[in-house]
Parts: sequence; structure tokens; C-alpha cells
Amino acid sequence: MFLIMRDRPAAACFVLLAAGAEIGCFPLGQPSYLALQGLGGAAALCIAVALVTCAVHVWLHPARAARSGWAAIAAGILSYPFANLGGFFVGMLLALLGGALAVAWRVAPTPPTP
Repeated sequence: MFLIMRDRPAAACFVLLAAGAEIGCFPLGQPSYLALQGLGGAAALCIAVALVTCAVHVWLHPARAARSGWAAIAAGILSYPFANLGGFFVGMLLALLGGALAVAWRVAPTPPTP
């Protein structure tokens, strides 16, 4: 079964997906204005895609969740100057929280077989 929650950092994935959606929703709210937004809009979309990619990587490779967690924290910090104050602080805080959850998550050890 693909959606086994106890073996995966589900909370980190959902929070990172929410961060990517929140940061990406402002530039994509009016796609006709995307050309007028310039580099700020493009940077916001790149950071949103990076956060969603980190969430997918954390879900598919839970043993390497710390790498994606650190990348999400870096993207969250970069979202402050480059993406509308980090999605008006909400997206940045969600990215930092999701990255911290991914960094703190560890794979449960398998019990020894008798």
C-alpha cells in the first residue's frame, strides 16, 4: 500500500506542500500579470516548485528526508527576499516548519526477528 503513514514523515510532506502552494498562489493568481511581475514572480514559482519537489522527495525517500529538509529550509529562507516576503511570512514559516519536521524525522529501527 502506497499511503502508509507510520513509515513516512507525512506531517513534513503536507506542511511542505502547503508552503509550496502558498508561495506559488500569489504569482499564479493572475497568470496574465506574470510577465509584469518579472524576476520576483519567476523566483516565487521556482521556490514553490522546489518546495513541492522536496515534499515529494521526502515522501518517496523517507530515509533521506534530512537532505530534503535542509533544502526546504534553505528555500524557505530564500523565499523571504525573493518571493513576496516569503509568501507574506506564512509560506516562509510553513517551509521552515516542514523542513524542520523532515530533518527531525528518523526511520524507525526494525525489530529483531527471534
